[in-house]
Amino acid sequence: MDAHQHREFAAHWRSAFGRVSAIPFVFLGVGLYRAWLSIFFRFDAFPGIGVSDYFLFESAIGIASLALAFAAGRMGPLWQRPRTHVACAALMTAGAALLSFGCFALESPALRIGGLVLGGAGLGALILMWAEFYGSLNPLRVALYHALAISLGEAIKWLFMGLDTSHLVIFAIALPPVCFACVHASMKRLPEKQLGRPSVTGDAKSIPWKPIVLMATCTFAAAFGALPNQPLVGGNIAGALFVTALVFFGVLSASKWFNFDTVYQLAFPLFIVGFLFVMPAFGGNGQIMAFCYDAGYTMLSMYIMIVLSNITYRFGVSAVWLNGIERGIRYLVELAGWLTFFVASSHLGQNESGTLYDAIAIVVVLAFLVIFFTERGLSAKWGIVLDDSLEDESKASQSAMRASDLSRSFGLTPREEEVLQLLAQHMTVADIERALFVSQGTVKAHISHIYRKIGIHSKGELFDLLEGGR
Repeated sequence: MDAHQHREFAAHWRSAFGRVSAIPFVFLGVGLYRAWLSIFFRFDAFPGIGVSDYFLFESAIGIASLALAFAAGRMGPLWQRPRTHVACAALMTAGAALLSFGCFALESPALRIGGLVLGGAGLGALILMWAEFYGSLNPLRVALYHALAISLGEAIKWLFMGLDTSHLVIFAIALPPVCFACVHASMKRLPEKQLGRPSVTGDAKSIPWKPIVLMATCTFAAAFGALPNQPLVGGNIAGALFVTALVFFGVLSASKWFNFDTVYQLAFPLFIVGFLFVMPAFGGNGQIMAFCYDAGYTMLSMYIMIVLSNITYRFGVSAVWLNGIERGIRYLVELAGWLTFFVASSHLGQNESGTLYDAIAIVVVLAFLVIFFTERGLSAKWGIVLDDSLEDESKASQSAMRASDLSRSFGLTPREEEVLQLLAQHMTVADIERALFVSQGTVKAHISHIYRKIGIHSKGELFDLLEGGR
C-alpha cells in the first residue's frame, strides 16, 4: 500500500467511524431487550426457572407475535399507537415483577407462570415494533444498527455476569420502559417520508415462506440438539461479538468481498458447525460449544432480520405481518423441537436418539440447499408472489419491484442493486453517500456501472424503466 492509498484508507475509516459515532443511542435499543431476556434464563439467578419455563416464555412471544400479525391490517403500525407502547411496557414490567415475587418472595409457581406469560407477550410486541423500525431502513443500515445493538446487548450481559441477584432483579423491572422508550424515540427520528408508505397485510402471497421455512427448520434442530438453559459463559459472548464484528467491519469497509450474500453464505455453515457438528463432538468443552452456539444463531437470525426488513423496505409489506408470522412460527417450532427431544430422551435408546439426531441434521442441510440454490442475493423475492395486489399499493413499491427485476435481469452486484434501489427513491448522490457510508466517488462509480450494464445513459432513462417500463 503506497502513501496515497494509505491516506485514502485512513480517510475512509475516519469518515466511517465519524458517522458511526453520530448514530443515536436509541437506535441500539434491541441490545437492551436481549440483555433483559438473558436475566431470567442465562445467569442461574432466578431459582426454580428451568428449561420448561424458557419454552413457556418463548411460546408466549410466539402466540403474541401471531396475534399481532393477523391484527396488523386493522391496527396499523404499532409505533403510531402510544397506548400500545405503554400497555406492552407494563406487561413486561409486570411480568418481571411477578417472576421476581414468584421466585424469591412467595416462591409461587402460579406467579412465576403468570410472569413468564405476561413478559413474553410484551416482548413479542416490542420485537415487532423494532421490526417496523428496521423495515424503514436500507439493508446496510439494518445490518450496521443490528450488529451494533447486539454488541451492546452482549456487553451488558457481560456486565450482568458480575452482579448479584438483587441488582439483576432491579434491572429486570427497570429495563422494559427504557426499551419501549428507545423504539418510540427511534421511529420519531426517522424522516417522515420513510414512515408514510402504505403496507400490504393479510395476504398469503405477501409471505416470504422460504426464509421462514429455513429459520423454522434450523430452530427446530437447535431446540432438539442444544438446550438453551446453559448458564451464560464467556464463549457465548465471544461468539456473538465475532459475527457482529464481521458484519460491522464488512458494512463499513465497502469492500467487494462483503455483501449480503456473504452473510447468507456464512450464517448457515456457522449454524451447522455450532449446532449439529460441534455440539456432540465437543460436548465436554463448554466454551467451544457456547462460542459456536451463539455465533451460528446470531448470524442466522441477523440474516433473517435483514431479509424480512428488506422486503418491507422494498415492497411495502407490513413489518408486523411479516415478522409476526416468522417469529410466531419460530418460537412455536422451537417448543416442538424441545418436546421432541424430551420424548426421544425419555423413550428412545442412545442409538435411536443418535439416528434421529442425524436425520434432523440431514433435513436441515437439505432445506438450506434447496432454498440457497433457488433464492439468493438482495434481489431475491424469497417466495413472495409479486402480482397486481402488491404493485397497486404504491408507486414506490412498484419502482422497488422493477429495480429488483432489473437487478436480476442485468446481473447487478448486491452493492449496485442497493444503489439502484436508492436511485429508485429519487435520492441524490449525496443522499446515497450518507445512506451507504461510502464516498461520493464510490457512489458515482456504482451508478456508472449500473448505467453500462442496463444500457442507459441518464437518470431520465432510468426513471422511465423504473416507473413506466414493464
